[in-house]
Amino acid sequence: MVGQDVVHDSEVVTGIIRRLLRLVFILTTAFGLAFLLSHFARRTDWFKDRLYHQLLTGNEDERLRAVSVLADVGAEAQLLQGLKVRDEEISEMARRGLDHLWFSAAGRGAYALMESAYALAEEQQFTESIVLLDRLLAQYPNYAEGLNRRAAAFWQLGEYEKSRRDCERALVLNPNHYGAWQGLGVSQLQLGDYSGAWQSLQNALAISPNDKVAQRCLKKLEELLRGQPSQPGQPNQPASPREADLL
Repeated sequence: MVGQDVVHDSEVVTGIIRRLLRLVFILTTAFGLAFLLSHFARRTDWFKDRLYHQLLTGNEDERLRAVSVLADVGAEAQLLQGLKVRDEEISEMARRGLDHLWFSAAGRGAYALMESAYALAEEQQFTESIVLLDRLLAQYPNYAEGLNRRAAAFWQLGEYEKSRRDCERALVLNPNHYGAWQGLGVSQLQLGDYSGAWQSLQNALAISPNDKVAQRCLKKLEELLRGQPSQPGQPNQPASPREADLL
Protein backbone atom coordinates (compact mmCIF):
# COMPACT_ATOMS: atom_id res chain seq x y z
CA MET A 1 0.00 0.00 0.00
CA VAL A 2 2.85 2.33 0.85
CA GLY A 3 4.44 1.70 -2.53
CA GLN A 4 1.16 2.44 -4.30
CA ASP A 5 0.80 5.69 -2.32
CA VAL A 6 4.30 6.72 -3.34
CA VAL A 7 3.56 5.96 -6.99
CA HIS A 8 0.30 7.85 -6.75
CA ASP A 9 1.99 10.87 -5.13
CA SER A 10 4.69 10.80 -7.78
CA GLU A 11 2.09 10.82 -10.55
CA VAL A 12 0.30 13.71 -8.87
CA VAL A 13 3.55 15.72 -8.61
CA THR A 14 4.43 14.87 -12.21
CA GLY A 15 0.99 16.04 -13.33
CA ILE A 16 1.37 19.30 -11.43
CA ILE A 17 4.81 19.90 -12.93
CA ARG A 18 3.46 19.21 -16.42
CA ARG A 19 0.62 21.67 -15.88
CA LEU A 20 3.05 24.28 -14.57
CA LEU A 21 5.37 23.77 -17.54
CA ARG A 22 2.40 24.03 -19.90
CA LEU A 23 1.33 27.25 -18.18
CA VAL A 24 4.85 28.67 -18.41
CA PHE A 25 4.96 27.76 -22.10
CA ILE A 26 1.59 29.39 -22.75
CA LEU A 27 2.57 32.55 -20.85
CA THR A 28 5.97 32.75 -22.55
CA THR A 29 4.35 32.34 -25.94
CA ALA A 30 1.70 34.93 -25.10
CA PHE A 31 4.27 37.46 -23.91
CA GLY A 32 6.40 36.80 -26.98
CA LEU A 33 3.46 37.36 -29.29
CA ALA A 34 2.47 40.49 -27.37
CA PHE A 35 6.01 41.85 -27.74
CA LEU A 36 6.06 41.12 -31.46
CA LEU A 37 2.65 42.69 -31.93
CA SER A 38 3.77 45.73 -29.94
CA HIS A 39 6.98 45.99 -31.99
CA PHE A 40 5.16 45.81 -35.32
CA ALA A 41 2.35 48.07 -34.09
CA ARG A 42 4.94 50.77 -33.38
CA ARG A 43 5.88 50.70 -37.06
CA THR A 44 2.35 51.16 -38.39
CA ASP A 45 1.09 54.42 -39.85
CA TRP A 46 -1.77 54.33 -37.32
CA PHE A 47 0.68 54.39 -34.42
CA LYS A 48 2.83 57.10 -36.02
CA ASP A 49 -0.22 59.26 -36.78
CA ARG A 50 -1.40 58.85 -33.20
CA LEU A 51 1.99 60.08 -31.95
CA TYR A 52 1.88 62.97 -34.40
CA HIS A 53 -1.51 64.00 -33.01
CA GLN A 54 0.04 63.93 -29.54
CA LEU A 55 2.87 66.15 -30.80
CA LEU A 56 0.28 68.67 -31.98
CA THR A 57 -2.07 68.59 -29.00
CA GLY A 58 -0.17 67.32 -25.95
CA ASN A 59 1.53 69.22 -23.17
CA GLU A 60 5.29 69.78 -23.28
CA ASP A 61 6.19 66.42 -21.73
CA GLU A 62 3.78 64.55 -24.02
CA ARG A 63 5.19 66.34 -27.04
CA LEU A 64 8.76 65.47 -26.06
CA ARG A 65 7.82 61.80 -25.61
CA ALA A 66 5.93 61.80 -28.91
CA VAL A 67 8.79 63.28 -30.93
CA SER A 68 11.28 60.93 -29.28
CA VAL A 69 9.27 57.85 -30.24
CA LEU A 70 8.56 59.23 -33.72
CA ALA A 71 12.31 59.48 -34.28
CA ASP A 72 12.84 56.01 -32.79
CA VAL A 73 10.33 54.34 -35.12
CA GLY A 74 11.55 56.17 -38.23
CA ALA A 75 8.47 58.34 -38.71
CA GLU A 76 10.14 60.72 -41.16
CA ALA A 77 6.90 61.64 -42.95
CA GLN A 78 5.19 62.73 -39.71
CA LEU A 79 8.23 64.68 -38.52
CA LEU A 80 8.52 66.44 -41.89
CA GLN A 81 4.86 67.34 -41.56
CA GLY A 82 5.61 68.75 -38.11
CA LEU A 83 8.22 71.11 -39.59
CA LYS A 84 5.47 72.94 -41.46
CA VAL A 85 3.34 73.66 -38.36
CA ARG A 86 3.12 77.38 -37.65
CA ASP A 87 3.70 76.81 -33.94
CA GLU A 88 7.47 77.25 -33.80
CA GLU A 89 7.79 75.20 -30.61
CA ILE A 90 6.25 72.18 -32.37
CA SER A 91 8.28 72.68 -35.56
CA GLU A 92 11.48 72.95 -33.51
CA MET A 93 10.69 69.67 -31.74
CA ALA A 94 10.04 68.05 -35.13
CA ARG A 95 13.38 69.38 -36.38
CA ARG A 96 15.19 67.84 -33.40
CA GLY A 97 13.44 64.55 -34.06
CA LEU A 98 14.54 64.58 -37.70
CA ASP A 99 18.09 65.51 -36.73
CA HIS A 100 18.22 62.49 -34.43
CA LEU A 101 16.64 60.22 -37.03
CA TRP A 102 19.07 61.26 -39.78
CA PHE A 103 22.05 61.38 -37.42
CA SER A 104 21.52 57.76 -36.35
CA ALA A 105 20.40 56.42 -39.75
CA ALA A 106 23.61 54.45 -40.43
CA GLY A 107 23.72 52.58 -37.12
CA ARG A 108 25.71 52.71 -33.89
CA GLY A 109 29.17 52.53 -35.40
CA ALA A 110 28.51 55.48 -37.68
CA TYR A 111 26.80 57.36 -34.85
CA ALA A 112 29.89 57.15 -32.63
CA LEU A 113 32.18 58.48 -35.38
CA MET A 114 29.68 61.19 -36.23
CA GLU A 115 29.55 62.35 -32.60
CA SER A 116 33.32 62.74 -32.57
CA ALA A 117 33.35 64.61 -35.88
CA TYR A 118 30.51 66.87 -34.71
CA ALA A 119 32.36 67.66 -31.46
CA LEU A 120 35.48 68.65 -33.43
CA ALA A 121 33.42 70.94 -35.68
CA GLU A 122 31.85 72.55 -32.61
CA GLU A 123 35.39 73.36 -31.46
CA GLN A 124 36.04 74.82 -34.95
CA GLN A 125 38.53 72.06 -35.71
CA PHE A 126 37.10 71.63 -39.19
CA THR A 127 40.08 69.97 -40.84
CA GLU A 128 40.21 67.31 -38.12
CA SER A 129 36.45 66.85 -38.39
CA ILE A 130 36.75 66.27 -42.14
CA VAL A 131 39.42 63.61 -41.57
CA LEU A 132 36.98 61.68 -39.37
CA LEU A 133 34.11 62.23 -41.79
CA ASP A 134 36.26 60.91 -44.65
CA ARG A 135 36.76 57.70 -42.65
CA LEU A 136 33.07 57.57 -41.84
CA LEU A 137 31.96 57.99 -45.45
CA ALA A 138 34.48 55.43 -46.69
CA GLN A 139 32.62 52.91 -44.52
CA TYR A 140 29.10 54.31 -45.04
CA PRO A 141 29.05 56.01 -48.48
CA ASN A 142 25.24 56.32 -48.47
CA TYR A 143 25.08 58.17 -45.15
CA ALA A 144 23.37 61.42 -46.12
CA GLU A 145 23.93 63.13 -42.79
CA GLY A 146 27.66 62.34 -42.96
CA LEU A 147 27.82 64.07 -46.35
CA ASN A 148 25.83 67.02 -45.01
CA ARG A 149 28.17 67.45 -42.04
CA ARG A 150 31.26 67.23 -44.21
CA ALA A 151 29.75 69.80 -46.58
CA ALA A 152 29.29 72.17 -43.63
CA ALA A 153 32.92 71.69 -42.58
CA PHE A 154 34.15 72.30 -46.14
CA TRP A 155 32.06 75.49 -46.28
CA GLN A 156 33.62 76.76 -43.07
CA LEU A 157 37.07 76.25 -44.63
CA GLY A 158 36.08 78.11 -47.79
CA GLU A 159 36.04 74.92 -49.89
CA TYR A 160 32.75 75.87 -51.56
CA GLU A 161 32.97 73.55 -54.55
CA LYS A 162 33.60 70.52 -52.31
CA SER A 163 30.76 71.67 -50.08
CA ARG A 164 28.43 71.96 -53.07
CA ARG A 165 29.28 68.45 -54.28
CA ASP A 166 28.66 66.89 -50.87
CA CYS A 167 25.33 68.70 -50.53
CA GLU A 168 24.24 67.44 -53.93
CA ARG A 169 25.24 63.87 -53.03
CA ALA A 170 23.32 64.13 -49.74
CA LEU A 171 20.22 65.34 -51.58
CA VAL A 172 20.33 62.43 -54.02
CA LEU A 173 20.14 60.16 -50.96
CA ASN A 174 17.63 62.29 -49.04
CA PRO A 175 15.76 64.95 -51.08
CA ASN A 176 13.97 66.08 -47.89
CA HIS A 177 17.18 67.14 -46.15
CA TYR A 178 16.48 70.84 -45.67
CA GLY A 179 19.94 71.35 -44.15
CA ALA A 180 21.60 70.04 -47.29
CA TRP A 181 19.39 72.32 -49.43
CA GLN A 182 20.44 75.25 -47.27
CA GLY A 183 24.10 74.25 -47.49
CA LEU A 184 23.81 73.88 -51.26
CA GLY A 185 22.28 77.34 -51.48
CA VAL A 186 25.04 79.13 -49.58
CA SER A 187 27.72 77.23 -51.50
CA GLN A 188 26.13 78.18 -54.82
CA LEU A 189 25.96 81.77 -53.66
CA GLN A 190 29.68 81.84 -52.88
CA LEU A 191 30.39 80.23 -56.27
CA GLY A 192 28.39 82.90 -58.11
CA ASP A 193 25.36 80.73 -59.01
CA TYR A 194 22.76 83.19 -57.72
CA SER A 195 19.69 81.72 -59.39
CA GLY A 196 20.69 78.25 -58.19
CA ALA A 197 21.24 79.60 -54.68
CA TRP A 198 17.82 81.27 -54.66
CA GLN A 199 16.11 78.05 -55.77
CA SER A 200 17.99 75.88 -53.24
CA LEU A 201 17.08 78.20 -50.36
CA GLN A 202 13.46 78.21 -51.53
CA ASN A 203 13.56 74.40 -51.50
CA ALA A 204 14.93 74.43 -47.95
CA LEU A 205 12.12 76.72 -46.80
CA ALA A 206 9.48 74.67 -48.61
CA ILE A 207 10.46 71.76 -46.37
CA SER A 208 11.18 73.74 -43.19
CA PRO A 209 9.40 77.12 -43.46
CA ASN A 210 10.33 78.21 -39.92
CA ASP A 211 14.09 77.78 -40.44
CA LYS A 212 15.62 81.09 -39.35
CA VAL A 213 19.01 80.50 -40.98
CA ALA A 214 17.50 79.75 -44.39
CA GLN A 215 15.22 82.78 -44.02
CA ARG A 216 18.18 85.04 -43.27
CA CYS A 217 20.23 83.64 -46.15
CA LEU A 218 17.40 84.14 -48.63
CA LYS A 219 16.73 87.66 -47.37
CA LYS A 220 20.43 88.53 -47.69
CA LEU A 221 20.56 87.12 -51.22
CA GLU A 222 17.47 89.09 -52.27
CA GLU A 223 18.95 92.27 -50.75
CA LEU A 224 22.17 91.72 -52.67
CA LEU A 225 20.30 91.14 -55.91
CA ARG A 226 18.18 94.29 -55.45
CA GLY A 227 21.13 96.43 -54.42
CA GLN A 228 23.40 95.71 -57.39
CA PRO A 229 22.76 97.67 -60.60
CA SER A 230 23.00 95.55 -63.70
CA GLN A 231 25.47 96.31 -66.47
CA PRO A 232 24.14 96.76 -70.01
CA GLY A 233 23.32 93.36 -71.40
CA GLN A 234 24.29 91.65 -68.10
CA PRO A 235 22.05 90.27 -65.33
CA ASN A 236 22.56 91.46 -61.78
CA GLN A 237 25.73 89.81 -60.47
CA PRO A 238 26.43 90.88 -56.87
CA ALA A 239 29.77 90.20 -55.28
CA SER A 240 29.73 87.04 -53.16
CA PRO A 241 28.92 88.02 -49.58
CA ARG A 242 31.24 87.31 -46.70
CA GLU A 243 30.47 84.24 -44.61
CA ALA A 244 29.57 86.38 -41.62
CA ASP A 245 27.03 88.27 -43.73
CA LEU A 246 25.24 85.05 -44.58
CA LEU A 247 25.02 83.40 -41.17
